[in-house]
Amino acid sequence: MPLATWYQLVSRIRNIAEHAVVPDNDDPLRNTRTTLANPIERLLLAPYWVNYHLEHHLFMFVPCWQLPAAHKAMVDVGRATEMEIRSGYLAVLRLATSRRDDRKGGSAGSGALQHI
Repeated sequence: MPLATWYQLVSRIRNIAEHAVVPDNDDPLRNTRTTLANPIERLLLAPYWVNYHLEHHLFMFVPCWQLPAAHKAMVDVGRATEMEIRSGYLAVLRLATSRRDDRKGGSAGSGALQHI
């Protein structure tokens, strides 16, 4: 039953959060994103720390329960401003559904977010 109902929606939302409207497809810190999920989002949308998707792409060998520590380590060394991070799934969905000319960011000189 979940495969035919809930899972399809959750999977689509996560896919949008992980890979849609990213600033720079060529920059490994900005071609996928980490979504800082609140406890309800973690329970319903992001089990097994899948919201740390950027860290998963950078460190595929790291077990899922260590992805928050990998994120913290990157932030602690000052990489946060270079990383694509959003403050929740609603923030990502707002970005994905906003008009293209309303969006901010982008790779050097492009001025627009890239779609995958």
